[in-house]
Amino acid sequence: MKLIYCATPSRLKDKQEKIKDFVEERGNAPFHPFQAFEYERFEGGAPGRKQTMEFCCRAIDISDEFWMFGISEGTLTELSYALEKNKEIKLFLDNFDKDWEKEYMKLKDRFNDPLKHIL
Repeated sequence: MKLIYCATPSRLKDKQEKIKDFVEERGNAPFHPFQAFEYERFEGGAPGRKQTMEFCCRAIDISDEFWMFGISEGTLTELSYALEKNKEIKLFLDNFDKDWEKEYMKLKDRFNDPLKHIL
């Protein structure tokens, strides 16, 4: 069993349970940042966005694999970090994020087109 970091855009927050079930059905343990770092206490609270993203990166460090379920500024920040740390990365974009290509086109240049390393 592996610990899987579940990179998910906040616009897909309603799919959090389905994502965790998806990871468990494949014999792994999900680490979901929405559950670990509740918005009200972290990004929307005293730590703020920057510190919360640092916490997310620390969680990626302890995870065995990085699975990406959608595209956003936050998930691309996490993906860039996972690539830097040579984490095993799996993409499940089509499964959960019908708008991922549109979102990626808006953001890819800001992040140096990180999917080119994977797709």
